[in-house]
Amino acid sequence: MPNERLRTALTRRSWTPPTLAEALGVDAKTVERWVTKGRTPHRITAIKAAGLLGEETDYLWPNVGKRPAMDEKHGEVVSVYTERSAVPNTLWLSLLQGATRSIDILVYAGLHLPEANPSWIKEIEAKCKKGIPVRIAFGDPESVEVSTRGEEEGVGPGMAARIRYALSWHQPIIGTENLAIGFHSTVLYNSILRFDDQMLINPHIYSMPAFRAPIIHLRKIHGGPLFETYAECFERVWSKCRLLENGEV
Repeated sequence: MPNERLRTALTRRSWTPPTLAEALGVDAKTVERWVTKGRTPHRITAIKAAGLLGEETDYLWPNVGKRPAMDEKHGEVVSVYTERSAVPNTLWLSLLQGATRSIDILVYAGLHLPEANPSWIKEIEAKCKKGIPVRIAFGDPESVEVSTRGEEEGVGPGMAARIRYALSWHQPIIGTENLAIGFHSTVLYNSILRFDDQMLINPHIYSMPAFRAPIIHLRKIHGGPLFETYAECFERVWSKCRLLENGEV
C-alpha cells in the first residue's frame, strides 16, 4: 500500500524522492519504494527523514522499529490514540489531501476539523472540483438525539449550536458540485471519517466530549472486517439523512 502520509509530506515541503534520497545518502529507488510500496526504512534513517520533512517519525511510519502484525486481519489497525487530542494534527489534513476517490464524514458537529485546520474547507472544495464525491453527515440540531447528547455532555443546547457553527464554516462551499451535506437523527456511537481506504473512528463515551474519547486509525485490507463494518455503518446512517437544500438547516 502506498504511503500517502509520506507522499503528502514530500509535496508539502517541495521534496522529491531523488532530493530526499540525496539528503539521506540513500538510493533514489529506495525512497521511491517507501512512497509507492509502503516500505519502512531503518529507524535511524526514518528519524532523519522525518526531521527533514518536519513530521513525526511514528506518523510517517507507524510501524517503524516494530514487528508487523501476526496476521492480516490485525493489519487493519494502523494506530490507536488514547484521546482525539493525541492525534497529530497533520494526520487529519494529510488523509484529506491524499484522498483520490471518495470522502465520507459522519459527525455531530466535527468543529475540530476546520478549527484546527484553517485550509480544511478549501481542501474539501478542491477535492469536489476534481470530481471526488464528498459526503458530510452532521447531527440534526433539531433532533432529540442531539439534544440528549448535549445534556449528557453537560452543554445542553450548546451541542446544537456547535452544529450550526460547524455548518457556517461550510457555508462558502455549499452548492459545490460533488458535495453532499445531510443531517442525521441517530444516536451517534462513533464519528467516522473515511478517506478512500483509510478511516478514523472516534468512539463516543457517555457523558464525555468527543475529544476525550479514543481514535482508531484503520486501513482497508482484503478480508478485514473492521473497515467494512464501519463503512456499512456510514451507509446506513447516510441513507436516513435529510439532505441540505438551499443552504437551510
